[in-house]
Parts: sequence; C-alpha cells; structure tokens
Amino acid sequence: LAASSAFGRRRRRRRLASVSASKASKASGAGWARSLDDKLRAKSTTTRKLPAQEEAARRLASGIGATICVRTVLAPLERVKIEYLLNRSALKPEALVRSIFTKEGLGGFWKGNLLNLARTAPYKAINFCAFDTYRGFVIKAFPEGSDGRKIGTLCAGAGAGVTAVLTCFPMDVLRTRLLTTGGKAKYGSLIQCVKTMYTQEGLSTFYRGITPALVSMAPNAAVYYTIYDGLKHRRMAQLDEELRVRIAATKDTRERAKLEREYPSKTVEASNMMLFGALAGVASEASTYPFEVIRRRMQMQGGRSSASMVFGREALRRMTVTLRSIVRKQGVRGLYAGLGPSCIQVLPSASLGFFSYEMFKLLFQVD
Repeated sequence: LAASSAFGRRRRRRRLASVSASKASKASGAGWARSLDDKLRAKSTTTRKLPAQEEAARRLASGIGATICVRTVLAPLERVKIEYLLNRSALKPEALVRSIFTKEGLGGFWKGNLLNLARTAPYKAINFCAFDTYRGFVIKAFPEGSDGRKIGTLCAGAGAGVTAVLTCFPMDVLRTRLLTTGGKAKYGSLIQCVKTMYTQEGLSTFYRGITPALVSMAPNAAVYYTIYDGLKHRRMAQLDEELRVRIAATKDTRERAKLEREYPSKTVEASNMMLFGALAGVASEASTYPFEVIRRRMQMQGGRSSASMVFGREALRRMTVTLRSIVRKQGVRGLYAGLGPSCIQVLPSASLGFFSYEMFKLLFQVD
C-alpha cells in the first residue's frame, strides 16, 4: 500500500512538471520576439568594449557568415529563377523542379552556388564598409533628426550599393555566363571563362549590363526605405499610443516612472521588423525587376566590347534596344520572367538574414 501511494505521488509530480513545462513552452513561443530583444540588451551590457576597427571587422564577418547561410539555403529558388530569366523556360514551376532533378540530381539546385557566394560575400562586406564610411560623413555634417541626416543616410546607402556593384560586378557576369544552358560546355572552368571572355571580348565585357544595374539602384533604395520607414513609424506611433494608455492607467509610482522612461518608443518588435523588411524587399524587387531582366540579357550578349558600350550614351542605347527586343518577342510579361521565384526568395531571405546575422554576432561576441 505504501509503495502504491509513493508511486501515485511520483506520477502526480511528473504530471505537474509536464504541465508546467508545457505552459512555459507556450509562453516562450508567444513571446519569442521580446525574449530575443531582452537577450540582446543583456548581451550589450556584458560584452566588453571593442576597438572600432575590431568591432567593424567582427560585424563584417557576421554579415558574410549570414550571407553564406542565407544564399546556400535559398540557392534552389535562385536556380529556378535563373532558368526562367536566362534560359527562358516555359515549364511550370513544379515541372521545372522535376526537370532539374531528373537531369542533374539534387546537386543541380545548388549549381553555381559557390560562384554566387564568391560574388555576394565580398559584395556584402564592401557594402557594409562603404555604408559605415559614408554614413560617418553624414553624421558629422548634419544634426540628428534633421532632414539632411535622413536624406544623407539614404544617399549613403545608395552610394554603398554603387561602390559594391562596381567592385563585384565582374563576378556577376561570370556567374551569368556559366549558369546559362551550354555555358559550362562552352567556357569550362571559371578561370577558363575569364581567359576566353577577356581574349575574345575585351576587358569591358566584364561590365556588360552594369548601366541598368546602376539605374535601378536609386528607385530600388527609394521604394525599400520609403515602405520600410513608413511601416516602422506607423507601428511606433501605435506603440506610443498603447504606452500612453498604460501610463495613464498605472497607479504605482515606480511602475509609472519606468513606463515614462520607455516613452517614446525607440524601435519596434523583432517580428514586425522582419515582416516590414520582407514586405519592403518584395515591393522594391517587383518595382525594379525589369532592370534585372535587361541586365541579365545584356550580360549574355557576345562580341567585342568597349568602354563606350558599357558606360555612357551607347550603353543607354543598347539598354533601350534590349528592352524593345524583350517586349517585341515576349511582350511585357517578358520583363517579369522569374519574378515569382525571386519574390518567394526575398520573403524568407529577410527573416533568415535577421536571425543568421544575430547568431553570428553572438558567435563573434559583438553588439
């Protein structure tokens, strides 16, 4: 009887422990964004202060690590987009996926990923460095909260993008040539592709299509920052209103003082941050996508190249000719070939990028 009673008590304790763990798990799941913010705040107070150069280097390493993770995970979507964009596949997405798997196996979805990483990793690093440098000039020139500071920050982002594009664009051209149908058979290895293109087409061929890339950068940044900032400030206004209601309803003096220190809101929740970034990313991608199609088509054009064909009036003329050719052969829909997979890629990219970046910052012990 005593043994049976003890056994019953142990079962009740296990059941209570299980219920408590389940409740804790649900509470944790519901408040994951707040928990993440709290951890990051705690980390910022415990991490030792690093020299400016070392801190910048660790941030760059975090950005590169996050880029490698995100690009590798989303490589299959990039491959599907390339098939629609460059090889002009007429298959439906599910049929195209089966075709790639049948012909090339599972590894076919990661075809060209190493070359893509060789392009995007330094692109991100240069983008981060250039943006910090340009933003430093803006901070010195304009006071905080001024319109000049806001416009200057936008220009710093655009300038950083231009710097990164000019530096890394040749890798984008090489990747495009090798990923098209028959590209591997024609050029062979990456080094052989560089030699063949340089010998037959000249040095400027590595910048074919850079004009539409630069032209699209300004509207792309404008759409992204306008939508993101608009959504962010709207949410912050909602948080401020909720905070005012809580302050008015709080009787405890200490709790009231704590809430007043939090007003006005400094940022939004991590979940909304990712959502706003994803929505802004899709909108900016869709609004400037025709330039992406034109750029890829121009990169595929062979023949001897010169600097005037890459930059300036002649480059704009060739860009217009490419645009007319696409519309004449495929209609306006041709300017949006592969937009679906591209937008699908942007949505998880924002979320994965956020968490990957935070993970690598924790790994490298940087705020």
